[in-house]
Amino acid sequence: MNMETNIHIKIPLPIFLMAECRQHPNMILALLTEDQKRQVQDFVFDNLTDKDGSPEVTDLNVKRFQFDGERHKGSFRLHFQISRRFCCSDITGCNDDYLDFTFDYVKEEIHASAHYFQWNLDN
Repeated sequence: MNMETNIHIKIPLPIFLMAECRQHPNMILALLTEDQKRQVQDFVFDNLTDKDGSPEVTDLNVKRFQFDGERHKGSFRLHFQISRRFCCSDITGCNDDYLDFTFDYVKEEIHASAHYFQWNLDN
């Protein structure tokens, strides 16, 4: 089990695309490599306390992209679903969740980090 409580990713983003990301936040997903997407999925999976139903992180979606050009800082929310399939009972389910990333913009690159908070009570 991964004991990392934060995830860090670097996303190349030329400054001329910043305005486009404000209008179309999902553009961030196109800039992520497959390894980075897998890193996000693995990070969430590793931080789930309940692994029943072989949870998978699917349907990534970016919203709330914000950038302060003077401070070179910003944020975005990465929405996703945690899908589960219980083979023995042929039941499926999913729930929506998200990661709130904050970032510094350095040399045309987003240096983003987020902390995953699991909303389900497990006590």
